[in-house]
Amino acid sequence: MQKEGLRKYRIKRKSNRFIIGGLVLLLGLFVSLNTFAQCVGFAKAVVKPGLSPYLHDGNYNSTILGEGETIVLRKTIFEGQKYRLIAQGVPELPGIHFRVLDADSGLLFDNATVEYASRWDFDVQTTRTIQVEVTVLEDENPEFSTGGCVAILFGLEMD
Repeated sequence: MQKEGLRKYRIKRKSNRFIIGGLVLLLGLFVSLNTFAQCVGFAKAVVKPGLSPYLHDGNYNSTILGEGETIVLRKTIFEGQKYRLIAQGVPELPGIHFRVLDADSGLLFDNATVEYASRWDFDVQTTRTIQVEVTVLEDENPEFSTGGCVAILFGLEMD
């Protein structure tokens, strides 16, 4: 009889761990989805207006990055089009460095050469895929590491 009670206790304990683990997983998923939604909200409300008078291409590329972290975005651009690229982070971030490279890793633009401007307007001579590398700069105060939303948006000039 005592063995049966011990067995029931172990089963109940394992099932409690399973339930708690599931709840932690669901909470993590909810927090991730909520953070993603806030990041898209930042892209729509704060970054997208900077595309004007260019027409937004409809893609909201945004993510959470910390100091020193980099994300790479690949995009096909089309001959004869004029584009505006904006790479912007929330104000709490120390700054955003972005570089645009062609398929052969040839440098097309580096915002470090223009005081880390958040946008670049350009004409496309040939259809190709470009790579946009976006890095959150390191803050001078290494005691506090910050992170936050970074958005990369493209706009097209409409004639």
